[in-house]
Formats: sequence, structure tokens, C-alpha cells
Amino acid sequence: MNTENSMTFLGRLLDQLRPADLLQSEQRSALSVRIEQLLAETGLNRSQFGNHIRVEMNELRVWLSGTRDLTLERLTEICRLFHISIGDLVAEQA
Repeated sequence: MNTENSMTFLGRLLDQLRPADLLQSEQRSALSVRIEQLLAETGLNRSQFGNHIRVEMNELRVWLSGTRDLTLERLTEICRLFHISIGDLVAEQA
């Protein structure tokens, strides 16, 4: 594939992205970063975290990679584990 065709293909892909999709991806990434921060603060590793919230490691990896949404039930379990509100979980950290 030559460079001109590559750029055209990339342009078509980018044109298909909607602002809402980009925002959702950013929010997933931010949530993933926040969970990683909480794990570091509490000294839990990913395996221990998964055990506490009863999640298989494969599913946990997908969440923490920011590629899949968490359910409200899982968010609630995470908040219960860390003794925080959902607002504290999703609030931007300074």
C-alpha cells in the first residue's frame, strides 16, 4: 500500500469516528487510570483486586485496558471495596 492510499484510508477511518465515541474512550481510559491509582494506594495487585470483586483476570484486563465498559454493579463493587462513592471513583483527580 502506498503512502497516498494509506493516508486516504486513515482519513476515511477518522471520518467515521464520532465525538461521542472519542469521549467514551477517554472516559474509559480515565476510569482505568483511577482504578490503577486506587490499587497503588491500597497496595492491592490486580489478582487480589479481581478476587475481591469476583472477576476473572481476562475480564479485568479488558476493563483496565479501557476497551470495555464496566457495569453499574461492578462499579458499585469497586466503590465498596475502596470505601468510596461512584462520584469519587469517576471524579477527575488533581
